[in-house]
Amino acid sequence: MLAAGRDGALLRMSLALAYHRREDPQTALAHVEKALAFDPDFTAAGRLHGLIALALGDNATAEKAFAKALDVAQRRGELQLVKELTVRLRRLRPAAPR
Repeated sequence: MLAAGRDGALLRMSLALAYHRREDPQTALAHVEKALAFDPDFTAAGRLHGLIALALGDNATAEKAFAKALDVAQRRGELQLVKELTVRLRRLRPAAPR
């Protein structure tokens, strides 16, 4: 599809997910970034961006990706994704001292 010039967010997200599953995070990252360039509010791509960043050991980028996806998911009422991203962010952020 890419060779035919039919590029888009969903295609790039699909490619990113496939490469992520094949444990090729660098290629997956390139595709998920393209997906987000097409549609910055693509919450599933934002979530995947965070997962790929975690696989690469980049917790700061993962936190930013999850936070952005959480913001969009909250606006759209994507409740299951809100729950998941809230948990992921809680695990990434250090606990505040009491």
